[in-house]
Amino acid sequence: MKILVTGGAGFIGSHTCVELLNAGHAVVVVDNLCNSHSESLRRVKKITGKKIAFHKIDIRKRAALDAAFKAEGPVDAVIHFAALKAVGESSRIPLAYYGNNITGTLTLCEVMAANACKNLVFSSSATVYGDPASVPIREDAPTPGATNPYGWTKLMMEQIFRDVQTSD
Repeated sequence: MKILVTGGAGFIGSHTCVELLNAGHAVVVVDNLCNSHSESLRRVKKITGKKIAFHKIDIRKRAALDAAFKAEGPVDAVIHFAALKAVGESSRIPLAYYGNNITGTLTLCEVMAANACKNLVFSSSATVYGDPASVPIREDAPTPGATNPYGWTKLMMEQIFRDVQTSD
């Protein structure tokens, strides 16, 4: 499979790329490097001995993201890690979090649809459970509301994906 990884130069994204490459998948990374560094992709190549396609793109830029899909296509699946991710910071600059995380996800969904890519793995967060009633948190626990803007963006992104899946 050819798998596009948004935020693939980040910590979790780069580790996922290693596993995907070692499992025999072709990997395309899309990352704007705001929370990561291209050095991680050089290390992925060194660890695996395999080439990784990289596009320095902000996923909110539809034309650039669409061009990456077309250049690397067909893309079979997307693993979506790209997001701003600091809880404290999200409370200081909430509009940046809503703009980046929600707009990026909407643009990604539009580009995936335009390129007939219907397979998605989303990296959410335990923050969607708010102040949980018990720990460890079960995945089927209720999500009554997040406690910070970062958590709200993740919860909203989950809802976007449910709605897109239902409409398709």
